[in-house]
Amino acid sequence: MQDDRSTPARSPRRGRPRSFDLDAATAAALRTLWTKGYEATTVEDLAEATGLSASSLYAAFGSKHGVLQAALARYDRDRDELLGSLEHGTAGLDDLYGFLDRVRRGVTEPGSPGCFMVNTATEVAPRDERIADHAHRYRERVRDGIAAALRRALDRGELPHMGPEEILGRARLLQAALYGAQVAARSGASQEALHTVGALERQIEQWATASSPARPATGS
Repeated sequence: MQDDRSTPARSPRRGRPRSFDLDAATAAALRTLWTKGYEATTVEDLAEATGLSASSLYAAFGSKHGVLQAALARYDRDRDELLGSLEHGTAGLDDLYGFLDRVRRGVTEPGSPGCFMVNTATEVAPRDERIADHAHRYRERVRDGIAAALRRALDRGELPHMGPEEILGRARLLQAALYGAQVAARSGASQEALHTVGALERQIEQWATASSPARPATGS
């Protein structure tokens, strides 16, 4: 955005309402950044996607980086439904299986862009502390949601006894593997992502099996 200081000064218009829907513009920018990636997305791409002029885009978001931050915040809100079953569900392991099933559907969609937060973390976070912090908080949210579902499963007798550190360790394992599945999906390796989700389900089943009492042998 150019700073045109050659024009006569004008009285600022305070309280002027925006003539566009900021939330809709943010959603459109999110879709573009998610599909193309941050570096490959130009300001012109964002302007076309949002229907805004470049000057309006800068006035609303401040910079291309500001658009990215707004898109990440919007993505966080959009994940509330997906993560809510982990964080606040009541079904224990079924909450976790339901979450994995929704992840499976996402990674197997043709041309799946993967997870926007994971994509941005791998592309931008290594050189941007603010984005790194945002991505870290999101990973913690996923990890803590998984841990909450595991604790509920433990309370329901679906898992063998384990301490808080073991629960957190298992949650970290699942979260990290899901991160890898999303990266694979983004790179086009949807089958690899699908196999990873399946392996996680089998791992959870093994944990659950360990809590079941041994069946007595039957005579012939």
